[in-house]
Amino acid sequence: MKKIHKNKKHIFTIIFFLLLILSGAYYGFFSSLRQNNLSSSFYKTAKVTISPIPTKVLLTPTPSFTPTPTLTPTPTLAPTPTPLSGYCLRVPVLLYHHIQPTSIAGEKKQTALSVDNGIFDQQMGYLASSGYTTITAKQLVDALKTHSILPPKSILVTLDDGYKNDYDYAYPVFQKYHITANLMIATGLIGGEDYLSWGQLEEMAKSGLVYFTNHTWSHYALGRGDRAKTIYEVQTAKQQLEQHTSQAVDIFTYPYGSFNQAAISILQEQGVVAAFSTIPGMYQCDSIVMQLRRTRIGNAPLSSYGL
Repeated sequence: MKKIHKNKKHIFTIIFFLLLILSGAYYGFFSSLRQNNLSSSFYKTAKVTISPIPTKVLLTPTPSFTPTPTLTPTPTLAPTPTPLSGYCLRVPVLLYHHIQPTSIAGEKKQTALSVDNGIFDQQMGYLASSGYTTITAKQLVDALKTHSILPPKSILVTLDDGYKNDYDYAYPVFQKYHITANLMIATGLIGGEDYLSWGQLEEMAKSGLVYFTNHTWSHYALGRGDRAKTIYEVQTAKQQLEQHTSQAVDIFTYPYGSFNQAAISILQEQGVVAAFSTIPGMYQCDSIVMQLRRTRIGNAPLSSYGL
């Protein structure tokens, strides 16, 4: 009886431990399950409520506009006025007075208006070798009035007043290089000391290389404003030049570069169609045909004058 009681005690002990084990397992299982559910719920909530950080877009700045550089014009020795208006041509008109050796110019106190004859030879040789076409005043004026073109690199060579050295030193150079020249003649000075004779002037006219413009009879400054004197000076020079050269003379050159609007009106009344000034510049326009531009030349290479 005592042995049965002892066995029952062992059985209860075993059952107790089994229940204890089962209880721990049950608690661990549901604890794990609960933890897994909580974790799953957390991540599901995180995905719904947390918005993704947007990717930062790096904007490339638009490059600023680079302006086209302004070209700096090449300066010329004498300023060239902007063409005023109308039909314009770039035709340089070279302005000379005396052509003679520097030593003679010094003796006569004419150095300010002289170009050494050796340098003049080089200048004319430069025109001939550089493709320039020397033309007459009439060719230039006709082109402006009819809006015509001229040969490439057209240029005028002009000598003022009618000095004897035109014949002695300039004329042989014209013949050497076949240069067409324009002499601006004050006819009342012809035959005087240091001036051309009528015979020399006529010889040059017959050569076909030299043409003439009216420079008044006595080298009179038209800006003085004496109407009667101006008419006499212009008419007399025109008649004498046409008589001795057989050329039509209707182009004028202002002595001393002196003129005003009244003088221009008188010239036009007398049939003058164009006139040369001493205003520097290389553009000639039909709008300024009564004050055409010229470039004064000295003892320097023509390339230094923008040619």
